Amino acid sequence: MNSFITAIVVWTSVLLLHGAENSKLDTWSKEGLTKDERTALVEESKKGGFAEIAPDLLKALLDYQPFYGINPIGDTPWNDERLSIRDRVYLMASAVWHHHMTPRDDLNKAKALLGLLQNSSRIGERSILISALLNYQWCPEAEDVLLGIAKSKKEDDGIRRQSVSTLLSRCDLNTYMPLAVEIILAHKKGLDRCQAFNFATNQGNRLFSLSDQNKRIFLAAGFDVINELPEKDIQTGYFVARRLGFVLRAENEFAPDQKDEKYQGKHGLSDEFFIDTVKNAITWYSKHEEEIKPN
Repeated sequence: MNSFITAIVVWTSVLLLHGAENSKLDTWSKEGLTKDERTALVEESKKGGFAEIAPDLLKALLDYQPFYGINPIGDTPWNDERLSIRDRVYLMASAVWHHHMTPRDDLNKAKALLGLLQNSSRIGERSILISALLNYQWCPEAEDVLLGIAKSKKEDDGIRRQSVSTLLSRCDLNTYMPLAVEIILAHKKGLDRCQAFNFATNQGNRLFSLSDQNKRIFLAAGFDVINELPEKDIQTGYFVARRLGFVLRAENEFAPDQKDEKYQGKHGLSDEFFIDTVKNAITWYSKHEEEIKPN
């Protein structure tokens, strides 16, 4: 059978698989699909409209997520013989989703994502949509929607943090830093608050553009986060301490000399290295608190 006839057969099979009442996932989950049929379904979905297929893709990315790590191989990883149907569908959906995320800042796709976000109540789904707005498809209308989410105390704290992180990255850093700090401090003390600080303020050299007042607000929040850690968990604040040291341009960002013998563990740096980094930051703050206190 020549390649032209093979292509016709594959596409005919794909069309027959589509029922008027079936979703993409119903079709993709059918038993007995051949490799060519699965690949044809993926290519068909890549060429179709994003707004139409996005709800099915979101469902697959959440509900078909593998229970364990998978490492498929090849240009069509969904055809790996070791996979379950569930894993195949997830990989097919993931390939189509990432295809539609480029080129970036497509206004129509951004508005489709925004519409889905406004009508979604699932935390995982909202997280995927906000991440897509941040990293791939942005439109000016997203700013007000994300601001509403970030300001709402009825929202999940993680979704509020993700929303304000996106505003910090996509919009004016100084406008949204006070709100970011408010949301960070709304998280539970300890690991949750440390992670919220690290994720929300991961803005690289843009942090040097903070106004004097916002810099003070940022520093005060960060030092509060590590000062409130119990002694037994103090190393949890390691990355917070390093971020504070980065903004303050402190020597080694408060980290001690990692070449020191006392910091050499069996499998890398010892716990003492991370503990002492946080302690160095706290010691610095005890001497300079008044200098950086918000006005």
